[in-house]
Amino acid sequence: MEKRSLSILIALVLAIGVTPGLVFATSSEPADSEADNYGAFIDGDHVVDDMIKKHGAKTHPRIVMTEDKFAKLRSRLGDGSTTALLLEKLKKEADGKLGLKVNEYKITDNLRLLETSKSVQRRVAALALAYNIFGAEKYAERAYKELEAAANFPDWNPYHFLDTAEMCTAFAIGYDWLYNWMNDEQRAFVKETLIEKGLNQVMEDYEDKPDRKRTYRWYQDPKGDNWKLVCAGSANMAALAIGDEADARQISSKVLTYGFKEAYSFVRRAYSVIDGTYAEGLGYWDYATYYLGLHSSSLKSATGTDYGLADDEGLRKSVDFVRYMSSNTPKSFSFGDDGDSRDTGWSVFLWLGENFKSRDISSVRLKKIATAQFNYLDVLWIDENGDAGSQNASPTDWGAVGSSNASFRNTWDESGLVAALHAGINEYKYHGHYDLGSFYIESNGARFFTDLGNENYELKNRRHAYRIRAEGHNTLVINPSQELDQSEGAECLITDFQSGKEAYAVVDLTDAYKTSGAKRVVRGLKTIKEKECVIVQDKISLNAPGEIYWFAHTKGEISVASDGRSAVVTVGSDRLWVEILSEGGKLTAIKAEPLPTTPVVSNQANNSEYRKLAIHLTETKDTVISVACIPLKKGETKPSWTPSGLTDFGSSMSR
Repeated sequence: MEKRSLSILIALVLAIGVTPGLVFATSSEPADSEADNYGAFIDGDHVVDDMIKKHGAKTHPRIVMTEDKFAKLRSRLGDGSTTALLLEKLKKEADGKLGLKVNEYKITDNLRLLETSKSVQRRVAALALAYNIFGAEKYAERAYKELEAAANFPDWNPYHFLDTAEMCTAFAIGYDWLYNWMNDEQRAFVKETLIEKGLNQVMEDYEDKPDRKRTYRWYQDPKGDNWKLVCAGSANMAALAIGDEADARQISSKVLTYGFKEAYSFVRRAYSVIDGTYAEGLGYWDYATYYLGLHSSSLKSATGTDYGLADDEGLRKSVDFVRYMSSNTPKSFSFGDDGDSRDTGWSVFLWLGENFKSRDISSVRLKKIATAQFNYLDVLWIDENGDAGSQNASPTDWGAVGSSNASFRNTWDESGLVAALHAGINEYKYHGHYDLGSFYIESNGARFFTDLGNENYELKNRRHAYRIRAEGHNTLVINPSQELDQSEGAECLITDFQSGKEAYAVVDLTDAYKTSGAKRVVRGLKTIKEKECVIVQDKISLNAPGEIYWFAHTKGEISVASDGRSAVVTVGSDRLWVEILSEGGKLTAIKAEPLPTTPVVSNQANNSEYRKLAIHLTETKDTVISVACIPLKKGETKPSWTPSGLTDFGSSMSR
């Protein structure tokens, strides 16, 4: 998440107080707490004692990796396994770093050092891993040069604290994995830099130093976002790397105390215990969760336990959240600040599989490693032991009353038809868009209706950008104006859900459209599996006759019938029949661009590769819009079967 300096935020925090989960968010010292409030955790000093008890003082490596783990990886070299293939990719990656110039201090867009910090981290990790596995000192020498250059930066840009956090991870890894290669002078240099530019800076955030300058005071934000896990996790990795050193123990213990409590609390409010939904979307789920994985893995390798940090039912359910809110390929059904159709076979599934002792979870990533771009996280968490389950045995329907999302498919095969419905809450501050009720349809790997993805964070008046407003999503716009076309803070959850041959979910969207003059708005999405048909049906009642738009975005080509009652969307060689089942209204194909009433926002992303199907009703007070979507078989110009009339969505839509 990217935020500019928000003095208003601080005032709001002071005004609304602190939620119980953040027991010391406005205090300069960690509050006393019962150990069972935070799993088995007591305090950071206890963690350091546990680490010394397990390994002895100044024993390395211990941050995620240990000598035993390195030995196990070395034993797989050349044995034809997925692990062996991954290690070949590691060697190629490390070799490719040897001739590169070291990273330079480079603030982009007058705000971020972030890409430099990430680059330093990726280089140091790959090179240090290669040194420990292949034994060649050239890798250690090159990794240290990267650390040395970054240590000589004027700072790690704590102003945008994610930059400092990512650099803390790089230096924690470098100090720990290269400890036995470095001499005393090099170790002292890296450690002192890590304290000065890393741990001292995070303590300023934890202790809420008033004179520090930050774009976002993430620790003082009562609810928070992915920064909570990234910043707390990275700082705790650094504290674990150097915490047994006499001159680092005191600050490391403090950092560990603050960071663990912050991460532990955030995990329990960020991953929905109902369905695992992570409100910031799938892309930020990956970012937050793999940092949680690094944090948990570091604690376990250093002390033998993560003190219950990642023992959470919502986190476990979030595996299904990602699986089901992805297509069968798998590509994300993007909502909020996510990218359009991102590959979701992420490395973090290896850690989640390890954490929840499920090879089935790990297999999501294992089967991608051969073709995926190298990611050093794979090396940390890969484990091919155990029997893999099959995602094909998983239920095809996902959702529940009170949940934020639902999805349906007729099969898990890549040829299958998949549809999903997004609900939840509109929270722009926490990476939300005004996209409640948006839907997605994919068949045979062809994404027919999709999301446009994220927008530049630095746009002036960004919340009125096309990709943020409801008009830029596959949902409704009612009585368009210069105001937001869905209400900020609106919460619209699934009100009815049914699985089976005719599976559906219903969401009451009234709260999102009250300010637009709506009395009641309900959307249902149904999949009739035997007929490979998806129906999107809206029941709308306005306070007075008004204007209604129905939108569905695609990268495909759109051909609308002369009577406007049907259309064909073509993506590659795949085609989707779209037909209006309700009375009145016509389909039109229009550009993905703002309505005339929308405020002008300069320098928006180029949306020319997208088009959209639209239905436009005027002078309408009470209506139903029902649209059927059916993949066409080869040679068909129209499906052999189409629904007749409106479909039944149970009592929640009929009342």
